[in-house]
Amino acid sequence: MVKTHSHLLIKCSQTGTVWLFNCPEGCQHLLAEHNIKIHQIEHIILTSLRTQDVGGVIGLLSSLSLSDRVQNINLYGPRGTLQYLNLARKYSHTTFHYNIIIHTYYYANIYTFSPFHLLIYPLDQTGYRYIYSFLENEKIGRFKSAKACLYGFKPGPLYGQLKRHKKYLLPDGTIISGRYFTQKYYPGVKLLCSIENYGYRVIHATTSCKKSTIIEVRK
Repeated sequence: MVKTHSHLLIKCSQTGTVWLFNCPEGCQHLLAEHNIKIHQIEHIILTSLRTQDVGGVIGLLSSLSLSDRVQNINLYGPRGTLQYLNLARKYSHTTFHYNIIIHTYYYANIYTFSPFHLLIYPLDQTGYRYIYSFLENEKIGRFKSAKACLYGFKPGPLYGQLKRHKKYLLPDGTIISGRYFTQKYYPGVKLLCSIENYGYRVIHATTSCKKSTIIEVRK
């Protein structure tokens, strides 16, 4: 399935962390409609510097500053992202009370924040057009508690160790491996973000600074 919209977000159901892909005008209104709190946003990924993709970035960053945010924001974008942000902040007379770490890439790169990975591929040598891949690690299969009971294992911390495929040596010399008590691993979310559209599959809920600082990381 391909979405024709130029923006989307991914929210981790366990930590509440939000990854925002592009920030057009009216983005905060859309977030409010879907009960997404802006303080949950930790990563903003820009596919380009077109108006329809970055029109709401300054407004969102300003709202975060007004909400007394102190946690850093990671902003990923093509070449020119730092200059755009500095100019927009200058002419809008906006200041931020938290650090903004800008990641600009000129070559393919991988950013890891367990259990997710953000892969970045430049489409050409200009450094203005990128493809982003958002991948989630494989998930551990369901634990077979009934089978564990047949082997005399009582519910407890041991179940967690077996689910992580730990091995145990029994008094009679038998080696028990946790992989026999869990179902097969299954893939997590895989999302491809291009300059125009989004292709994706496996759709489900993904299981103090007084002076603003902007840091650019080039890779």
